[in-house]
Amino acid sequence: MIKVMVVEDDPDLCGSICRYLSLVGMNVQRAGSGVEMDALLPDFAPDLLVLDVNLPGEDGFSIAARLRSSSKVGIIMLTARGQLDDRVLGLTAGADAYLVKPVQFRELEAVIHSLTRRLSEAPAEEKREGREDGNQTWGFDAASWSLITPNGHRVPLTNAEYRVLQTLTHEPGASVARDDIAAALGKSVGGYDDRSIDAVMARLRRKVNAATGENLPVRAVRSVGYVFAAPVEARARQPG
Repeated sequence: MIKVMVVEDDPDLCGSICRYLSLVGMNVQRAGSGVEMDALLPDFAPDLLVLDVNLPGEDGFSIAARLRSSSKVGIIMLTARGQLDDRVLGLTAGADAYLVKPVQFRELEAVIHSLTRRLSEAPAEEKREGREDGNQTWGFDAASWSLITPNGHRVPLTNAEYRVLQTLTHEPGASVARDDIAAALGKSVGGYDDRSIDAVMARLRRKVNAATGENLPVRAVRSVGYVFAAPVEARARQPG
C-alpha cells in the first residue's frame, strides 16, 4: 500500500484529496503546515508527499529543499502557482513533479503511481531516507576552491558556491542568516529575493549529490537562514 502525506492548509481541499486517495487504496495522512508535517513524519514515514507551496510558516519550496537534503522521499508539488519561475524553483528545490491547481484527482493518482514505480526501481542505496551525515567530517579546501566529502570525493566550487560555503562552514552548526548569505554573494542586503537563496542552496545540494552520491548537510533554519550541520575541517588557510 502506497503511503502518502498530503500537506495542504485548505481543509476542504485537503479532505477531498485524502478521501479520494484513500478510496483508491492508498494509506493517507494529512498535515496543514510544515510543523505538523515534521511531527508526523517519523511515525508515518510516507513514500511520498503531496505538498502545497503557500503554507503557514515555512513555504513548500523551503520544505522541499530541506527534505531533499536528507531524504529520498517522493515530492509532488500541488499548488495554484503556475508561473514558469515557480515551476522551475519547485523542481530545483527538489520536487519530483509539479502540478497546478485545479487538478483532476485521477491525474494526481497517476503521477503518484508513476513516481512510486520510479522510486521502487531506484538502487537500494538511493532509497534510504533520513541519511545522517552530521557525524562525518567534511573538508573545505580554500586553496583549491573545493569541498571534500567524508568519503574523500572532491567537488570543485564556482565563485558563488565558494562564497556561500565559506560563510556556512566558518562556524559549523551555527545558523547563518539569509542577509549574511546575500552579502557573501555580493548582493544588497534586504534586497535579494529569498527564493533565489533557496534556489542557490538547492542547486548546490544537487551538484554535490550528482557528483559524489553524498548528501550535502546544509539545512534550512526556519525564519533564520541555513546551517552546515556537520563537522568541517579546513584543509588550507582561507584568504583574507
